[in-house]
Amino acid sequence: MKCPVDGTLLTISDRQGVEIDYCPTYREVWLDRGELDKIVKM
Repeated sequence: MKCPVDGTLLTISDRQGVEIDYCPTYREVWLDRGELDKIVKM
């Protein structure tokens, strides 16, 4: 998946079982459907 801001390939990081996509250039975080709910329940 590419960053919607600059088109850089997003990096995927696993944090306690939740895959978080982030832009290494802008350090913006992108969550897929349901990932925010998983984070909130932790």
